[in-house]
Amino acid sequence: MAANGISTLALKKTRQDTKLAKAEAKRQGKSVAADGTISGSVDTGAVSYRALNTLNLGRLPTRYNASDNNGALTDSAGVPVASRPWS
Repeated sequence: MAANGISTLALKKTRQDTKLAKAEAKRQGKSVAADGTISGSVDTGAVSYRALNTLNLGRLPTRYNASDNNGALTDSAGVPVASRPWS
């Protein structure tokens, strides 16, 4: 079990959303503790800050099923973008 609690979440979609939320916070220069809590505001001077720091779920190639771990993945049509899913 991970200290941040992601591995204990029941649905893959919930795990995916939680990981992406934490990644977005890091890219915005916010503090993400070992237990997964996010604090602080956008810090453009932080080492982890990235200009492309806003999550755009529509740019992901696939998403997990919202209600079932065995359900079909949701395909996102379109041409892959180099910076996906960030804008």
